[in-house]
Parts: sequence; C-alpha cells; structure tokens
Amino acid sequence: QPLLLKDFEVQLREMNAISVMVEGRGPAPFTSGDVGIDEVLGGGIFTHGITEVFGESSTGKSQFLMQLSLSIQLPPDLGGLGAKCVYITTEGDLSTKRLEDFIASRPDFKVNGVTQNNIFTVCCNDLMVQEHILDVQLPILLEKNKGSIKLVIIDSIAHHMRVELTSASFKDSQDNRFYIDKLAEKLLALANKFSLAVVVANQVSDKPLMERTDFVYQEITDYEYQLGWMVGWKNSTILYRQKYNEPCSVGKENSLRFHSCEDILSDDEDSILIEEEFLKLTNSRNISVLSNTKTTEQQKTPSSKAQSFSRLSKKPKKRRIDYRVPSLGLTWANHLSTRILLKKTYKASPLVKRGEMHIYTGSDPSAFWQVKRILKVVFSTYARPREAAFAITKRGIESI
Repeated sequence: QPLLLKDFEVQLREMNAISVMVEGRGPAPFTSGDVGIDEVLGGGIFTHGITEVFGESSTGKSQFLMQLSLSIQLPPDLGGLGAKCVYITTEGDLSTKRLEDFIASRPDFKVNGVTQNNIFTVCCNDLMVQEHILDVQLPILLEKNKGSIKLVIIDSIAHHMRVELTSASFKDSQDNRFYIDKLAEKLLALANKFSLAVVVANQVSDKPLMERTDFVYQEITDYEYQLGWMVGWKNSTILYRQKYNEPCSVGKENSLRFHSCEDILSDDEDSILIEEEFLKLTNSRNISVLSNTKTTEQQKTPSSKAQSFSRLSKKPKKRRIDYRVPSLGLTWANHLSTRILLKKTYKASPLVKRGEMHIYTGSDPSAFWQVKRILKVVFSTYARPREAAFAITKRGIESI
C-alpha cells in the first residue's frame, strides 16, 4: 500500500503538474469573413473546440468552409489569426477555382496576402485513409508547423463512416458509438494541444414521424422531445411531434388520435399568397377569353381549374414539419462547442408580392419562388441561438 500511495503521488504531483494559465491560451475567435454572421456566432469561429456545420445538399456548407480557410489568414486587426489552415476533404477534391474567385473578389484578401498556398489540403478516399490522416499525418504536420496552423477543416466528417460502419446488431451500434466518441476526443485533443479550431461539415439523415399503435405522453425529459432543440427544428415541429402520438383531450376515448395537432403548424403564407394570385390571374384570363364567345351569365362562372384552386384555398396550407437530423447522433453532439445549421427554403418572389403575376407570360412555375437561405446557431458555448439570412455571392457567404 505505501508503494501504491507513492506512485500515486508521483503521478499526481510530477507527471500532472499544475500549470498556470497564460493570457491568450484560451479560446480565441476569428472572423467568418462576414460581420453579420460573426455577430450571430458571438464573435466568429472559436479555437479550442469543434464547430459543426450541417445541412442538406446545396445549402452552402462547403462554400462556408472554404471562406473560413481564407479568413483565418487575415491579420488580427481584421479579425483573422494570421495563420494557415488544413483542409481535409472526403467527397472530392477541393475547388481551387472557387477559392481563387473568393480571393479575386475580396480586396481585403488580396491586400493582406491571403493565398491558397497557406492551405494544406488532402483528400481521403475511404475510412482507412481518413483514420491514417487523423492519427498520423495530421499530428505530424501540426507539430512541424507548430503555432502557424490554427484551423483544421474536415468536409465532411460522416461521409465514410455512414458508408463503411455497419450497424446490423446492437453490438455494432455500441461499437460505432465508441468509435465516434474516440474520434471526437482525438480532434478535441489536437484542438487544445495546438490552440486551433476544428470545423467539420456534417451530413443529414431522416427522422420520420412514426405513428405509434399505442398512445403516450412525452415529457420534456424524453430524448425524443429534446432532440428537436439539439438539431434546430422549428418550435412548431417540436410541439407537433410531441402531441402527435398523444391521446385526445380529456373526455374522449383514447383510441382516437389527437387530430387537432394540425393546428399547431403555422400557415404556409407564401404558398397561400401564390395560390391566391394565381387564382386571380386565372379568373381574369378566363373572363377575357370567354367574353367573345360566352353570354354574360356564363362569364360569371370560373373555369374548373380556378374552382379547384378556390376549393384548395378554403383549407390553408401548412408548413412542412422538420425531419432532417445531423449524422453521428448524440454521442458526437456531446463533444461539440458550436452547432450551425445551414438551410435553404423558398419564399414568394417579388413578382408575386407586388401582385404583378399578370406580367409574367412564361410557363415555368419556379419563377414564382425565390431561394431563401438561413444560417442558424442551434447551440453554442459562445452565443445564444440566433439566425441570419445569407446569400452565396462571388465574394462568398454574405449576410443580408
């Protein structure tokens, strides 16, 4: 026993000596390249942690990560860290042409020497290569360039794992969670040792709304309820999913489903607006055509197509519920310091909002819609949940 106590004392006092925190060694932010997005993020992207950017395809994840690989190079007085970046791709080669466009369209990048030469890039084709890069090549590169690399980007973290990790049994699922946990700890260790930021893109999977045969009340402590807050779902979706499998109100038989939960979802105002404007346009055009061939009494009757739109408008359309969740689950999410959602939705075009659909003579219904992009902070150590609208331009990701 005395020998064990002595070994413990050596371990405690000598091998794990207490070190004094020096100012500047803690988490430090660097700009995302846009002032509005920096404000939403609480100052920018922070070092000493993992930041996840997730969303569906074509929402701008890679564009955002490429912009970070350049903004990290800016001097501190412009929000950067004057540092280099490591960019690890798993879904194809890095778009050097797009990076060059960023630099050419941003005077602050050109004047301050931002260049692709400060980006170390490597592509992994399978999970084994990815493991070798993260276990061997990346630590060696960071050690050789100690202090000059402040950002590691992985685009995307889940690509090979979703393909190669099997989950045919409960043991496989347990092994996968252990693998993800060790991967996250490995990245966090590098982030803390070299005072850098790890930013990863993550893919999404579906979480369908399951209709249960029995009825159950969900508590706020249930994982199914908390999931919505962890993945950035709308409040209406969270409440809808919570109420969907509950029994009806008191006094009714529990065998009846809670139908009034449809009222929880907000109206899809843009779809309703387009429908109303299309109805007006259809009516006016039919009256114009019929005036030369129909009697006055017949002119008062709208066409069958207009009637169908009229019937539809009696029941307002509801917004779709959210069902996309980031890959790798709760095990991965527990290691994140910031989770960012990029999403692309559609809103009524200015043509519709101004009531000028009659001007349009084409046949493409997509002209009635306009893309709307949102960056949402789902959770963060450094900022409260907020969101900002943005656009993808030649300069990169810009808040609007």
